[in-house]
Amino acid sequence: MSNNDRQYEAIVFGATGYTGKYTAEHITTSLPTDFKWAIAGRNEGKLQELAGELRSLNPDRVQPGIETSQLLKEDLLRLVKKTKVLITTVGPYHKYGTAVLEACAETGTHYLDVTGEIPWVYDMIQKYHETAKRTGAIMIPQNGIESAPSDLMCWALASHIRQTLHAGTGEIVYSCHDMKATASGGTLSTVLTLLDSYGLKDLAKSSARWSMSTVQAPQQSYSKSIVERLTGLRTNEDLGGVLTDSLQTVDIPIVHRSWSLYDSGKLYGPNFRFNPYMRAGGILKGLSLHFAITFGFFALLFPPIRWILARYVTQPGSGSTKE
Repeated sequence: MSNNDRQYEAIVFGATGYTGKYTAEHITTSLPTDFKWAIAGRNEGKLQELAGELRSLNPDRVQPGIETSQLLKEDLLRLVKKTKVLITTVGPYHKYGTAVLEACAETGTHYLDVTGEIPWVYDMIQKYHETAKRTGAIMIPQNGIESAPSDLMCWALASHIRQTLHAGTGEIVYSCHDMKATASGGTLSTVLTLLDSYGLKDLAKSSARWSMSTVQAPQQSYSKSIVERLTGLRTNEDLGGVLTDSLQTVDIPIVHRSWSLYDSGKLYGPNFRFNPYMRAGGILKGLSLHFAITFGFFALLFPPIRWILARYVTQPGSGSTKE
């Protein structure tokens, strides 16, 4: 079966979860009314309930199909063969995502997820990159706040500079000025369980700037100053003055993978590098955020702390309100 002969244009897998439901609502209210799609998950009753809610949002559109699937390879292969694109929101991905990605890679089904689990993404690239190339499957992980804003912004800037100035791009400094949201229960669960599956060596290897590049990394002499490495602080008046460490460091290898995929790095140029920060609002606040992030990470290395947090943080399936 070719991709053009498939029953659906897209399936949202995990549609009854926190992120999956918002994804389904967006399709319902924003995509063309003749868009052929389906919602999928393990519980048909919950899917039927969701379908009723979606119908009330836009009764004039083609209603989604309902597909059930367990996280078993036979079920997943049957599911992904029905659609051109699979959007999966079933995480943590290092626990539940490998079989889904594998099924898409093997069947030529295009794949989107919203993970931020960089060691898992690194492993998936090592295992399934060549399979996806052979079948024509386009595999795009990390489409949530990790790492779509950073990746798309860098592509837009580098493309504009190349088209208008006929030059490559040097450093892109990314500053997150404000974020009115809290992490969902699924995201917090991912953070707490990721360190059970991957060690510090795995995290360091996968988080390296060029770890996911498809071509040889360029020879660059760039490095952060000793003051920035110790304090996390950088000054940039155009971006709000004092900047500090970003929580979006997982975007760095993803952005640099995109560097390598566009004309083997020639579109962005050999001097390209991406560095994310947060606006600090002052030196003391910047230092406080830097040390909070640093000590918070090292605290998570201890299993008892992760166990305590898992009992009291927001649980999977919940999160901040839509507003």
